[in-house]
Amino acid sequence: MIGTMDETRSARVTRADVREALMWALERDRTALLAHREAVHSSKSDLTRRRADKALVEQWRARRPDAGQSPTPRE
Repeated sequence: MIGTMDETRSARVTRADVREALMWALERDRTALLAHREAVHSSKSDLTRRRADKALVEQWRARRPDAGQSPTPRE
């Protein structure tokens, strides 16, 4: 499947972002974790998985203590 324009822009998330977001959800937001798990496991579509990953990472980024600041580059 082909993603929408919004999904094909530079809004991609890295595996590291998804891992961090999953760990955050495991520790702090079980509802977000279960929603991600349900979306990923209910469909074999890569697009569905990418959408679920992106939604979880966006939640994680919005709820981080430094959410209002510009992100620092990772080394």
